[in-house]
Amino acid sequence: MKNESQRLFTAIALPNEHKKKLHDWVEQDLKDLTFRKWSDFRDYHVTLQFLGDVETSVIPKLEQVLVQAAAEHGPFTLGIGEAGFFGREEFPRVLWRGVTGQRESLDQLYQSILQATEPLGFKPEERPYRPHITLARSYTGEKPIPPSIWQSNDRCSEPWEVGEFVLYATRMGQKPMYQIIQTFPLMR
Repeated sequence: MKNESQRLFTAIALPNEHKKKLHDWVEQDLKDLTFRKWSDFRDYHVTLQFLGDVETSVIPKLEQVLVQAAAEHGPFTLGIGEAGFFGREEFPRVLWRGVTGQRESLDQLYQSILQATEPLGFKPEERPYRPHITLARSYTGEKPIPPSIWQSNDRCSEPWEVGEFVLYATRMGQKPMYQIIQTFPLMR
């Protein structure tokens, strides 16, 4: 019998009204851009730690250490920042919106999660932590992306209070693709 596993990551889910505002911006300002894959707006989130394929038997222990990590932090506020990209500006690999607000609190939460999961064998990524909300992947357009996309727009800028983070499982081929397995309230 093979060990069952699920592809998991920790993240901050966006409130529904922020998902909707971001979706409206995508629909209005980005509708002419061609990307291989657009994120389902119900999946909009800020990744904390990608955990990869996790054996089902490990999940209860993982949840236990994440409860402890959450307990070290109180709520903080975040906002949706400007558009950005990974890859080449004219032909980006990933199009995203950044994160504003109490970034230091976000970084501290990120560090606590890394410290909590490391004894269970989860390794932090090599690259620096760059919190963002992925909107689309693999630009396939013929023409470069117009520079106006990178100019700031404040239709999505209402900050919100982050009172929890979640453990998501990836469900390939489903919409929305991410399912919340567990929620961890920030307690302090």
